[in-house]
Amino acid sequence: MGKANRRLRKPSSYTRLLSRVPVYDIAWGSLSPIVAFLLRDGTIYSPGVVAAYCGAALLASLLVFQWFQTGSPIVRFYSLRDAVELIKACALVAALSAGTLFLISRLEDAPRAVPILHFLLLGAGLLTIRTAIGLTEARHDRRGRETNNAVRHVLIIQASRLAWFFCKMVEELAPGDFQIVAILDERSAMRHRSLNGYPIIGAPSEIEKVVADYARHGVRIDQVVVAALPETLSDTGWDEISGTCRTHNIELEVLPERLMPPSPAGEPAAPVAATTDPLAEDEIRALIDRPLWTIKRAVDFTVALSVLVLTLPLTLVVLALVLFDVGIPAVFWQQRVGRNGAPLYLYKFRTLHAPSDPRTRLRRDEQAPSPIGRFLRSTRLDELPQIWNVLSGDMSLVGPRPLLAADQPPDTRLRLSVRPGLTGWAQICGGKLISTEEKNALDEWYIRHASLRLDATIVLRTVWMLLTSDRRAEQAIATALFERSLAPRQATAPAVSVGRGAACRTEIAPSATLGAPAEDTAPAIAVSVRAAE
Repeated sequence: MGKANRRLRKPSSYTRLLSRVPVYDIAWGSLSPIVAFLLRDGTIYSPGVVAAYCGAALLASLLVFQWFQTGSPIVRFYSLRDAVELIKACALVAALSAGTLFLISRLEDAPRAVPILHFLLLGAGLLTIRTAIGLTEARHDRRGRETNNAVRHVLIIQASRLAWFFCKMVEELAPGDFQIVAILDERSAMRHRSLNGYPIIGAPSEIEKVVADYARHGVRIDQVVVAALPETLSDTGWDEISGTCRTHNIELEVLPERLMPPSPAGEPAAPVAATTDPLAEDEIRALIDRPLWTIKRAVDFTVALSVLVLTLPLTLVVLALVLFDVGIPAVFWQQRVGRNGAPLYLYKFRTLHAPSDPRTRLRRDEQAPSPIGRFLRSTRLDELPQIWNVLSGDMSLVGPRPLLAADQPPDTRLRLSVRPGLTGWAQICGGKLISTEEKNALDEWYIRHASLRLDATIVLRTVWMLLTSDRRAEQAIATALFERSLAPRQATAPAVSVGRGAACRTEIAPSATLGAPAEDTAPAIAVSVRAAE
């Protein structure tokens, strides 16, 4: 799950109910359906159908553009990410418009190609408007700058993403002070190509000849910018670059060292925390490669979709209570650690007011939930939005509960190897009454013994727990701690190593697992290790 440079959402207290929607978005959202009909038929045969479709398109545009916040990005700095979000919004507008007309007239008087044309016209028109506005604003910015006669000519080494970034930075911030001449790259496949419009004319080892050729045309190279680490260049290329710069008194700058300086000298790198009770990698791989987890994902999606439909009226009631109690936004998010350590956005209905008053911006003294908030927390109704986490694949119905980064146990390789769950073995064996070590042991016990039957048992006992209260299951806790204490020996002893062809089986007496009472009694544990024959 590669989620590098993922954008964080705003805190709840900074979220607005209505976002900015430009007038041209609304105007083109209502006109593009008419243009789609005209392109399809050349005229309008059914004005009533066209009017109904345009009305549905206008309403869908107002709702979807609000939801996607299409007017929030600054047009002058519009990015590819913003364009993708805009295209998604346009596709949803066309789909909602077609769906509404289908419910009214089953699209009998409207050609099937109209929604497709509507989507293409809406997306292309909005992107064209933003491009035109961005170019106009850029032109005004250039007019306000004074051109410096003493222009420094720059030669770039290595056609890389960093070189592209440097070119854009020069064009944006100092177009009259610097002029990029050309680019040199060691790869022969890059020869006679261009990067951001600047030609790639040779290799770094030819820099002496390049400097002389440009000098012959009256252009002196004032600066050489290396857009790569020196160790990535060949010895010949780096020697030619440094030697030519010294000979011709050319300023040499290594861009990665300027933008990404190393750690201060004498400051050691942060050590990697040693894990306690290390688990065998082969054992973890064998556990997560079981077909059970694939089956669980299919079951999770089916059950979550059914629960979403069945609980929709209840969800709307809870939403109304939250809006009445704490206002907007109704949903609170918190970043926790998900599968394989990836960031996980956990959603809940809000039960606390914003930490500061939205009008006075003064910090509130109390952060205790109201009676409505306490009711939602005690009944776990505030966790209804997490059904979306299950549908999206970030979570499972049953699994280790996702924790904050600060609450993670020392060794998380096993508990983070599977999807976290809405509920889990640790929640029904004590919930808030157990320690972090006990919770981790219970979660690891579940991963080792996971099955659909165990999942069903956990779900049923979760329902019973909601009707009663948390109680410690001492026998189950002792069993999980005992089995976890065996993990280091299982990881090192040849007789039970999975990688060496042996099998290890831990048998737990029934009284110590699913039917474990909450009373503090002596654990009944029977462990047998059987070598593979």
